Amino acid sequence: MNRIFNVCHAVAFSAFVLLVASGGCRKDEQKQSSEDVSSKSEAKANTIAKTETALGPESSPIKPTLDQGWCGGHGVPESVCTRCNGSLVETFKSAGDWCAEHGLPESQCLVCHPELEAKWQKLDSSASSVDHENDTGSAVESDADGLLLERAPRLLTGNVDAMCQVDTLRVRFSDPSIVQKAGIEVVRAERRPMSATIEVPAEVEFDATRVTRVAPMISGITREVTANLGAQVESSDLLAIIDSPVLGEAKSEYIERSQNLKLAQSDLTRVNTIHHGTQRMLEVCTPEANPEAIRNVLAELPVGDAKARLLRAHAALQLSRLDAARAETLQAKKINSEREFQAAQSALAAAEADFTATREEVGFDIEQSRLTAERAVEVASGALEPAKRRLHILGLSKEQIAAIGSEPDDSLSRFELHSPVSGRVVERAVSVGESVAADDVLFIVADTSVMWLMADVYERDLRQLRTGLPIQFTVGGMAGASFGGTVSWISSQVDDRTRTVRLRADLPNPDGFLKARMFGSARIAVRENESVVGVPDNAVQSDGCCQLVFVEQSETIFQPRKVILGAHANGFVEVLKGLEEGERIASTGSFLMKTEILKGSIGAGCCEVDSGR
Repeated sequence: MNRIFNVCHAVAFSAFVLLVASGGCRKDEQKQSSEDVSSKSEAKANTIAKTETALGPESSPIKPTLDQGWCGGHGVPESVCTRCNGSLVETFKSAGDWCAEHGLPESQCLVCHPELEAKWQKLDSSASSVDHENDTGSAVESDADGLLLERAPRLLTGNVDAMCQVDTLRVRFSDPSIVQKAGIEVVRAERRPMSATIEVPAEVEFDATRVTRVAPMISGITREVTANLGAQVESSDLLAIIDSPVLGEAKSEYIERSQNLKLAQSDLTRVNTIHHGTQRMLEVCTPEANPEAIRNVLAELPVGDAKARLLRAHAALQLSRLDAARAETLQAKKINSEREFQAAQSALAAAEADFTATREEVGFDIEQSRLTAERAVEVASGALEPAKRRLHILGLSKEQIAAIGSEPDDSLSRFELHSPVSGRVVERAVSVGESVAADDVLFIVADTSVMWLMADVYERDLRQLRTGLPIQFTVGGMAGASFGGTVSWISSQVDDRTRTVRLRADLPNPDGFLKARMFGSARIAVRENESVVGVPDNAVQSDGCCQLVFVEQSETIFQPRKVILGAHANGFVEVLKGLEEGERIASTGSFLMKTEILKGSIGAGCCEVDSGR
């Protein structure tokens, strides 16, 4: 730094700042030598001189006054600054005082007429004697300058401050020897392997997806606690036993309704057996069937009262048939009267009707009995389901519910609290004899095979971070030990108090060395020998709002370029945006050009630093 300041003093006698505004388009002479630009300006000046006696404040169609102040950004009074007040443009154009090439009045164009700068500066009563006078007090003429600051086309280079217009400038040295005297060294932006890390404080926490809070879901009194703090438990291991009157009542209700269902199912089984036998009986017992054959078939069928009713009706039908046959025989022999014959036929018809009605009645009755039994089973089953769901809500498994009824009556209120997952008991909040509520968390079981590492990173580092990056965690109290993992989550919001962003990493913990609430340091490897575009640290300058490098346009011209930086390592810094591989930039000595730009920007309002930066 001292060397740079010494060089600055060495060339101070020939350096001053000249600000020239442009229309925002890239100039064709960007790569021409300073001699070409000077000759071109001289030629144009000669041309203008043919039509105008003199250029400068005296040739301006609008009389320059200082009643509105001095435009430090453009080097003219505010009263004639067309770049600050666009309404003045037409007046200058109408008067023929206009440089179409550079988009400003010819009487103010310092690119075409560098000698005008001294004329305009004489009107600035607030100008610093250091900037505009030499040791003898006389004004420094433009032909003695060694360093010139010009306006250039703007080149946006990424997500930088859009209000800052420092990239509209360029630095021109009058001779390559001045560049050497200023101690400016030029290097190429090259790709190089870079390893870089970000180190932040971090704290270990349980993996929230592997932590289970165990609540009993019933109220009662704790009778036994089988799991101690720190114990390793497996899924379904017993943790505690609770005596719960609520559970006893629910179990009693379930037992009662379960028994009702069993009775209904037993009745349905009996009715189905009778229904099957009756159907078989109705198939066999027909009006034409032989009584002896009917009795042989029905001997083993459990039909009940229906069988007796149907056999009686069938026997009466057979007897009526015999009487009718005998009456018909006697009638043929003229032994009985017509009246007796008709009575026998009438009795036969009545017996046939009675048999048919009995068969239908038996079939209807048994079908009705079967439907009634099925309905009773449905009702009993429907009543049992709510009782079973209540037990499920109280935390009983299917196996525990199936075992109800086979346990002693004094164990109906016994509730066994089992672990739903495998892990370690990291918290126990119950003791024997303690009254517990349904929503009390009695145990916390955590799987510690993987732990979370939580860290807070600054906003400036977010560009370099992404999920999947490797991370190493070290604890001050465990010298030589480190734990590796990967970044798994980056928060989407910034803490409004600390202005940091929360980051999480997964750390395997097979040996259980990592404990929750451990505090230490996390080192995030944002680069591991990756090939990136890098430049020396001293090539990057800041104008107060943006990071800059000075790109070599020719041996005497340097263009400030806004860049976005990444990782730092071994004296180099990664350039994420704004610079391409192979471009030549100023490294040592670039501070001199930055100071010239800042001097030229005073009052222009393009590089001011507000209180929030």
